[in-house]
Amino acid sequence: MRARQVIGLVLVILALPLVVIGLIDPLEGGIALLAGLLLGLVAWLVSRVPVPTFTWISLAATLAIGALTLVLALTLPPVEMGPDMAANPVMGRWYLAAMNWVWRIGVLTTFAGGIWYVVRIAQSLGPPADPQPRTSAGK
Repeated sequence: MRARQVIGLVLVILALPLVVIGLIDPLEGGIALLAGLLLGLVAWLVSRVPVPTFTWISLAATLAIGALTLVLALTLPPVEMGPDMAANPVMGRWYLAAMNWVWRIGVLTTFAGGIWYVVRIAQSLGPPADPQPRTSAGK
């Protein structure tokens, strides 16, 4: 049973850098966050340690905000800047920029939840086993 928790702990620790990469934006960062989600899911299945509610709720909310931001950015017509300039879907749309910042806050809370999950798995390991029995000094 202990090996399962150690493997789960390693997988969650490997998932945390992917969550940090998620700070970029909902497009590239969303892919990294999904990869971190998959590693976390495998860690949960292997370790059998329950994921804190805070962690999965913040992850779900962050993915929902990211999906909404992507849908709006891709479906709204781009604002034309000039004849020789590329169109920018965020320019002139303050709410897309605000949703990007909400995304980043969500990624940070998901990262905090990941740290919390690392602590929970480490606590499930229990105290380390004492390899040598202690003898009384008076005997």
